[in-house]
Amino acid sequence: MARHRNGGLRKICGCPRTRWPKCSHGWYVNFQWDGTHYRFSLDRQLGRHIESKTEAKSEADRLRSAIREGGHRGGHPSEIAPGDLTLEAYSAKFLEGYSKARGKVTWREDDMILAQIAAFEIDGQRLGDKRLSAATEDDFEAFMRDLKTKGRAASTRNHYVQVIKAMFKWAVRKKYLANNPISGDSDIRREKIARRQRRLQGDEEDRLLAAANPRLQRLIVAALETGCRRKELLTLQWKDVDLGAGALRIQAEHAKDREARPIPISSRLAGVLEMGRTDPAGAPLGPLAYVFGNEVGDPIGSPQTAWENACRKAGIADLRFHDLRHEAGSRFLEGRMPLHHVREMLGHASLSTTNTYLNVTGHDLRESMRRLDKERECCKVVASSGEHDQRLPCNEEVPRPGKRLTH
Repeated sequence: MARHRNGGLRKICGCPRTRWPKCSHGWYVNFQWDGTHYRFSLDRQLGRHIESKTEAKSEADRLRSAIREGGHRGGHPSEIAPGDLTLEAYSAKFLEGYSKARGKVTWREDDMILAQIAAFEIDGQRLGDKRLSAATEDDFEAFMRDLKTKGRAASTRNHYVQVIKAMFKWAVRKKYLANNPISGDSDIRREKIARRQRRLQGDEEDRLLAAANPRLQRLIVAALETGCRRKELLTLQWKDVDLGAGALRIQAEHAKDREARPIPISSRLAGVLEMGRTDPAGAPLGPLAYVFGNEVGDPIGSPQTAWENACRKAGIADLRFHDLRHEAGSRFLEGRMPLHHVREMLGHASLSTTNTYLNVTGHDLRESMRRLDKERECCKVVASSGEHDQRLPCNEEVPRPGKRLTH
């Protein structure tokens, strides 16, 4: 009878042995060392599904080496100690147990950041192949320096800092590590960045709209009238729009903070929405059709290329689509919308975040001072009758010198 040598690899399923390399069930490892028999599931140990036999053999060999080198620290022999997970394997657990479990809309960004960390090499070794317990502060400081050398913006690097700190705090809380390797005085910290001040100047809005295609025109007007994020607008469906009531609703699953919010529809936006309400045949688009989709209401991808082409054609430099959100917030404030209403429109959790979006120009400040002077002027003392000063109500005209008050 033929003797099968699978190097301790096997599957616990009903599939024939010849089907193991192709079936979807997980791989298991049997290993005996120093009188102790170890049995474990590769998927459970690595926090991800291992598909191919080649990868399973590679991971099994690595775990056997960790056991031989003393990596196993107590507990049941069938389990590898949490700190002996590779950083890449732990990252998969962190993504599922933290980023996705908290309902983060940006969990895919976390996934991308974790993948880049794992792929970073130090002295010829991938950081992702290091044991979690062996990863050091120096490793991650080197990774952050590399990002800076590659010219990544400070705002981008801050996202990496946030993920790195969160993953190690979670590791300590979940007992994967006894101590956080990132110290309080580490160079891995968020950088304070200058607030972007880009506003639409002069006739830039008219030039931009003239250069944009019809779909981009509608999207630009919507961004300026609502202050919504690009993704919030691109995922908006007609079922979320009530033109009769003059309001639309950003659904929680498409909002960055995972909270739904109503947005009033301005008269300008209402006109734009009315024009896009029907398909090329003149029939109304259905409730599941996308408001800022294509001609038949199907969703569209990123409008970045169309945006860049429009800016270039209009002769406008250094303008991002996200700047329209800042522009909208500033216009709301200039229109005397209460600050807490601006916060609700932009979907911010705090006023401090809203403040970073409000770019007030020197002209705005002068206009505010002019209005303040006018208010104070109309309320000043205009006559004195001894015991009581006479003041004008603020809605009455301030008399010019020599003009008598009439009652």
